[in-house]
Amino acid sequence: MNTTIESLIGRTWALEPRFHNALSMLLARRIAQGDSTIVVPERVEPSAIEPMAYWRDNQGVDHFGWNVTAQKSGKVAIIPVMGAMTRYGDLCSYGSEDMASWIWEANSLDEISAIVLQIDSPGGEVNGTELLGEVIRTSQKPVVAYVQGMAASAAYWIASQAREIIMESETSSEVGSIGVLAVHVDASEYYAKEGLKVTIIRSEGSDDKALFNDVEPLSEQLIAQVKADLAPIKNQFIKTVKAGRPNIGEVFTGKMYNGKEALKLGMADRIGYLGDAIQRADLLARKQATTN
Repeated sequence: MNTTIESLIGRTWALEPRFHNALSMLLARRIAQGDSTIVVPERVEPSAIEPMAYWRDNQGVDHFGWNVTAQKSGKVAIIPVMGAMTRYGDLCSYGSEDMASWIWEANSLDEISAIVLQIDSPGGEVNGTELLGEVIRTSQKPVVAYVQGMAASAAYWIASQAREIIMESETSSEVGSIGVLAVHVDASEYYAKEGLKVTIIRSEGSDDKALFNDVEPLSEQLIAQVKADLAPIKNQFIKTVKAGRPNIGEVFTGKMYNGKEALKLGMADRIGYLGDAIQRADLLARKQATTN
């Protein structure tokens, strides 16, 4: 699948800085090569590469993209949140819409008792993240977030809406990077070096059309406007995290925290492996069943 650099630059991101920097360098290199297209491999159904990456329910219906494991309370769904997050899954990962639909699906099936989100993601596009977080928060069946690598930025946004967060390691697992950003690549010098002069002609009354582009320098006024546009998204991000993690510390500067620090700051609940997360989800489901 091809996606244009312009389509990536035009989005608002909640990304971990190291991944953001790598993405920015990729964009800059492609522009330097005179190519505004990034080739992204097509998604492949998990069943085509891993036989156990799907399951069949009691009605004989096959479900792809997520799996289940039998526990005392019933079947616990394991839903992957891997790689960079976008709404429709155009960066080699399933999209937030896919994950939301799986959670809805899991809630609709009587044989599913609980859900585990298996997370290793640097975050991603803001568009779709708030939706996915709300789907997790309002899930009728308990959701446990399991962080096996990192849950950064948008990935932590959604993890914070689960009943519990379990991190794989005190040292190598990370959470945080709470904040948002926009990417701008100034390619004007490259175009000039290549003998190209790009002129944007705006229609009468369209003075604010496409000001955030790669051929015109950013004015201080425009930078201030972009920051102002990002502010309410960041505020909503923080508000959502605090609602999901009411005892969380002051962790809203964009910093990442390892498992040991995250436990102290109320960003996570315990250290464990995927099996521990499944057991916790199973236990929460059994407790919920006794109170209903």
